[in-house]
Amino acid sequence: MTGEQRFTKIKKNVWKMESGGAVYSVKKYASFAQVVKVRQIHQLLSGQNFPHFVPILEEKDPLLIMQPWLQGAKAVNFKRRIDRIDSFRALQALHETSSSICWESLSCLPSYHMIEKWEVRLARFIELREICQQFLPSSVIEELVLFGRNALDLIKKQSASDNKLTLLHGDVVHHNILRDADGGIRFIDFDLACIGSKEDELVLWMHRVLPQISYNPTFLMGEHPALQKLSNQALAKLLYPNEVLREWLHLLSLPAAQQQRMVSKLLLFTEIALSHWPRLWYDVERMMK
Repeated sequence: MTGEQRFTKIKKNVWKMESGGAVYSVKKYASFAQVVKVRQIHQLLSGQNFPHFVPILEEKDPLLIMQPWLQGAKAVNFKRRIDRIDSFRALQALHETSSSICWESLSCLPSYHMIEKWEVRLARFIELREICQQFLPSSVIEELVLFGRNALDLIKKQSASDNKLTLLHGDVVHHNILRDADGGIRFIDFDLACIGSKEDELVLWMHRVLPQISYNPTFLMGEHPALQKLSNQALAKLLYPNEVLREWLHLLSLPAAQQQRMVSKLLLFTEIALSHWPRLWYDVERMMK
């Protein structure tokens, strides 16, 4: 690419580049293996004319991924019904690519093991209990640990789904799901993509959405009838306080100044979540077959 180039830093390893009247997103990776994974995923999706992603452009630097900048695109807002419906449909479409792509044949895609990951997350939170007491009362910490342990126990008692393994995006946070200027849904950032059961990613999507709808799974399943087919194990996974534990572990990893900027918001998030958890537990257990 020739001509004058202007870069605007978006975050640590991502830039907005303007060159020759066009605008691009440029991401620098530390790992060549990561680049290979992301490139292979995009190539296979492109071969199927999958509409919900942003194509990768040719780039000589093996550690760079360059894509067109989506002018006017905005992150979805899970408070909005249309964004929930459209992002859910796009996620279903991503999982359904397994009917034409053998994702399991890609050696670069790791397997996703949700229960093991959640056990490690809870153990880490317990390990950091004393540090966490700087911000959270002991009673709240104990409540989170109890909900986490009870959820994991219930999950393990349920039979796993027999869904065919497929590609999982791996990080279905709202800012990785964009609505472009034409109204289409585009997934970005496949860095954490992996192989797993589609139910696990639907559960992770629900974990992101539930705080935006007062933790009402009955409402969400009415809005998305496909969720009514979730296995008992997937339903049980809704009871693990994943979002709260992940956010506290993230806060505890930050420098003190950043912790202070984030803590009040996270305290409110935790208080609201725990106030809804008994009702969520009741609702989920009623749904289990």
